[in-house]
Amino acid sequence: MSATPKDLRDHGLSLLELVVAMALFALVAVMGLQLLTGTLRMRDRLETTATETAELSRALALLRADLSAAVPLLFQPPDAGAPRSALISTPDGFHLSTTGQPDLPPIEALGFHRIEWRVTPDGTLTRRLWPVLSPASATAQSPEIPVFTDVTGLSLRSFWSGQGWVSGTADPAPTVAATPAQDSDRGPIATNSYTDQLPVAVEITLQTRAHGTLVVLEVLQ
Repeated sequence: MSATPKDLRDHGLSLLELVVAMALFALVAVMGLQLLTGTLRMRDRLETTATETAELSRALALLRADLSAAVPLLFQPPDAGAPRSALISTPDGFHLSTTGQPDLPPIEALGFHRIEWRVTPDGTLTRRLWPVLSPASATAQSPEIPVFTDVTGLSLRSFWSGQGWVSGTADPAPTVAATPAQDSDRGPIATNSYTDQLPVAVEITLQTRAHGTLVVLEVLQ
């Protein structure tokens, strides 16, 4: 029995149907590829955010730990210069005397230390440590350890009883030590002021690009 034209049309696909099927397959493949690419990008962003958040949490926790361990003790630099206050602010950070704080990475070094926090010109918040408050040599100071990046500024305020909040760490009644800067017959004698007193509280403000303004407030007394 010979096949009819209708029977021939029931077998296989026409060229038009094949083109439509291939177009649909290509569309589904493109959509799947876009979905996979978006998922991978989202994963990378989440990993980056998680890393930055972990670094920020670590930096803030370390700042709080150092401030909470502050002690009212002077620091005697190894160059036999005038003593330095228990807490002083600098143009790019601050220094303070602490007790019981380890270095980074952790070492078995309990006792009294001097911690120096600084923001480098490239925006890195760093921490370095003197293992004692009266080091015999400048070589005793540890290297700067990067703690957090993308910092655009650091400022400090301190709260003193009877005076309130002041910019920096200016003690209203510091100890004054006369340090001859030049011969007395050539001009006045320069003085250096310092104090072993700590303010009631300290407020540290970090300016960051990714997280905006961050404020750390710690009561010291």
